Amino acid sequence: MSENISATRPPVVTILGHVDHGKTSLLDRIRHAQVAAGEIGGITQAIGAYQIEHKGQKITFIDTPGHAAFSAMRRRGGQAADVAILLVAADDSVMPQTIESIEHIKAAGIPFVVAVNKVDLPGVNPDRVKTDLANNGVYVEGYGGNIPLINISAKSGSGVDDLLEIILLLAELEELKDNSSESPSTALVIESSLHPQIGPLATLLVKSGVFKKNSNLFFGKKNIGKIRSMIDYTGKAIPQAGPSTPFQVIGLSDVPSVGDILTDISVIPSVVEGSHSTPSLRGGEGDVAIQDNSEVTPGVVIETKPMSERPTILLKADVQGSLEAILGAIKDQANIVYSAVGNISDTDIQTAYAAGAEILGFNVRISSSVTKLAEIEKVKFTNFRIIYQLFDYLKDLQAKKTIAQGPKIIETGQATVLKVFNFGGTMVYGCLVTSGKIKFGDKIQNSRISTLKINKADVSEAKKDQEFGATLTPSIDFKPGDIMTATTIEA
Repeated sequence: MSENISATRPPVVTILGHVDHGKTSLLDRIRHAQVAAGEIGGITQAIGAYQIEHKGQKITFIDTPGHAAFSAMRRRGGQAADVAILLVAADDSVMPQTIESIEHIKAAGIPFVVAVNKVDLPGVNPDRVKTDLANNGVYVEGYGGNIPLINISAKSGSGVDDLLEIILLLAELEELKDNSSESPSTALVIESSLHPQIGPLATLLVKSGVFKKNSNLFFGKKNIGKIRSMIDYTGKAIPQAGPSTPFQVIGLSDVPSVGDILTDISVIPSVVEGSHSTPSLRGGEGDVAIQDNSEVTPGVVIETKPMSERPTILLKADVQGSLEAILGAIKDQANIVYSAVGNISDTDIQTAYAAGAEILGFNVRISSSVTKLAEIEKVKFTNFRIIYQLFDYLKDLQAKKTIAQGPKIIETGQATVLKVFNFGGTMVYGCLVTSGKIKFGDKIQNSRISTLKINKADVSEAKKDQEFGATLTPSIDFKPGDIMTATTIEA
C-alpha cells in the first residue's frame, strides 16, 4: 500500500452546488480560515486553490464560485478536478443550480460524493434530498446506486472528516499517478489578474512535471515570462511545485486567460493543441479574452438584443476570471467596445468618449486624476462589487435605450424548467418563476404559452417563486435546468 501511495499525487477536488448551500463555509471549515465572513453578498468573487493535509495525505481544493453567472468558470474548475463534491442543503434540497452542477460533473466524467449540508437545522429531512436526487438521475448508496452520501454541517464540522475520508477513497480508486518526472511540465491557469505594482499575476495548478523558480513559462510557443517568485496558498515562498500543487507566479509579461495551459519549456504545438480552445489577445492591461461560445451553459436560452437596442459599454474587471464570466453573460446584451483586466486609465476614458460608451467596472479603482478627466469628457463610470448588481444595471440601460422607439419586444420574466412530462404527445413543462412574471400568451422563443396552471387550476400569470405547469404551441425541446424566457410586445 505504501508503494502505491508514494506513486500517486494528491487529488484535486471541486465543490459544486446551488448558491447559498454552503460551499464557501465548507471550504472555510476544511482549511480553518475565515473566508466566508469577508465575502460580499455571500458570493465567492474569484477562483482560488487551497491544499490541506488529512491523516498524512494532501488534498487540493479548487474554490469555484457558485452563481449561474460564473458557470463557465465553474465548469472549467470541474474539468480540472479529479473528484467533485455535490453540495446540497438539507433545508432546500435539489435546486436549479444543483441540477446544473450534476450536468457539469457528468460532463467532466469524474467521480463524486454528495454532501448534504445543514443537517443540524431543526425540522430538516435529509432523506428528501435522496429522493430528489434520484428524480434527477443521481442514485446514492441505499437508494438504488453506489454514489456515496455524507450528512454534514459546515457550521459545526460534523461529518466533515468522513467527507475527507470518502474523497481520499475515491482518489485511491482513481489511481492518480505522480507524473512529476514528465516533461514538459504543464500547469492550468486557475486565476489571473493585473496588480498595479507587481504586474501580471496568475494562480497555476500543476498538471504534470515540476515547476521551479527561474523557469521560463510558455503559452504554446510564446514565452510569456520567467518564474521570479512562487507563492503557495498560505502566502509563503516555495522553491518548486509538483503535480496537483497550486501556486501563484510572479514574473509574467502578459496576463494569461483562465483555462490556459502553460509549460516551462517551448513545446511543439501538439502538446497544447486542443488544451484550451479560447484564444487570447495579450498586452498587459489591454488583455482581452475572446469568448468561446461553448462556454455558455448548455440549454440556457438567451434572448439576443438587436444591436440598436444594446447599450454601448467599456468593461473593466479586477481579475481575468471575473472578466470572462461577465463577458459570457452579457455578450449578447451590450455593444462592448473594449474589455480588459485592470483599473480605469486615461486611455479607457478616451476610448469610451470616442465610442460614446459608458464604463462599467467590477471591483476596480479609478484615481482622482482619471476621475477628473471623466468629468471633463462627460464619460460616466460605475463600479460594482456584486456581479448581479452589474447585470441589473445593464438591464436598466437597455430599458432606457429602448424608450420611445415604438413597438418593441420586452422580457417579462424567466423560469427554470424543473421537470418535463409527456402526456400522449403533449409536452407539459413544470417550472419555477425566478424573475418577473410568466403570463398566459407570453412568447417563449418562437412559441407561445397556450395553457398555464398552478395546482391544476388555470391562471393568467405566475409570479416570482411560484411553481407552475405550462404547455407551449408549438412545443420546445426544453430539459430540466433550462431557462425559459418570456417576452411580450409593448406598444
